[in-house]
Amino acid sequence: MDNLTHSLTGALAAKIIETAKPTATDEPKQKRQVFWLLVASANFPAIDVVLGFLGDPIFSISHHRGITHSLLFAPALALFPATLFYFWGKLKNFKTLWLLAWIGILVHIFFDVITPFGTQLLAPFSSARYALDWMFIIDPFFTGILALTLLLGKIFKSRRKQFILGGGIFVVCYLSVEMINHHLAYKRMEEAMRREGIIATKISALPQPLSVFRWMGMVQTEQGVVQTFFSLFDDKDALQLKKYENANNEFVERVLQTEEAKWYMTFARHPWIRSEQQGDRHVVELHDLQFSIDKFLLTTIGSAERFTPFILRYSFSLDGNETEIAFDGESLSP
Repeated sequence: MDNLTHSLTGALAAKIIETAKPTATDEPKQKRQVFWLLVASANFPAIDVVLGFLGDPIFSISHHRGITHSLLFAPALALFPATLFYFWGKLKNFKTLWLLAWIGILVHIFFDVITPFGTQLLAPFSSARYALDWMFIIDPFFTGILALTLLLGKIFKSRRKQFILGGGIFVVCYLSVEMINHHLAYKRMEEAMRREGIIATKISALPQPLSVFRWMGMVQTEQGVVQTFFSLFDDKDALQLKKYENANNEFVERVLQTEEAKWYMTFARHPWIRSEQQGDRHVVELHDLQFSIDKFLLTTIGSAERFTPFILRYSFSLDGNETEIAFDGESLSP
């Protein structure tokens, strides 16, 4: 999830706490301290973005949403913002500050888990990524209503409590709708696979931007990936399935033996292997098709087709020698 939305969820959490326990912090300066601590803590796990500056794209992606997003590490991580705000603010109850920082970090983790990328909740003991797949990583409607709720509470101070509680109810209702829609989309994919006689090793229903009703269905098979885009309002018997079959040749076999490819096949939720001749080179690409975007949506908003991220690309010369490895457009070759 984007940092603006993380900030707004932290701000709403602070206002809900303030509304629920209005006498917990009486001084205005202490209330501001609590507010900014929740906002900062709700962004603090995103410090892992500094990994992107280390120069190794595979290292940064494999550790993104790693230990700073771990439920096991969250209490220790909360010590950092709590300590900073203890020395910075008027509120000198460290236990309270630590608990508030912990809440902010848990809010961040939760709103990352509901998006499809995957979060390593049990790091460093497990690199498994967990995702509920309820919400697209950026949801302007959700973000906008959160901002409006907080703004109205700021402007109409006499009705602040109603606006804040209304904001909390909105979050619960919005997430409930997304959870139900995800369940319906997943069931639709299961039914389609049974109807088509496709044996699936993995099925995903992934949210699409700008609508809680549009989904991307992904099915992993022994041969490759089956993909479809649909709305819950579409005829459930009219899904248009597109099949991506994995390439299988000597170049692919060599690629799959490399350490980079072995990592990629554990990172990707729906990997697809593509192989083709390009001029005087032979190219093998590993795609994670979960990051595809509906072309119908791109056409609707007048956008060009988006470059799919996180492609692992191998280039071979005609004599079979490996000439280059690149990940996400960045060369890994020495």
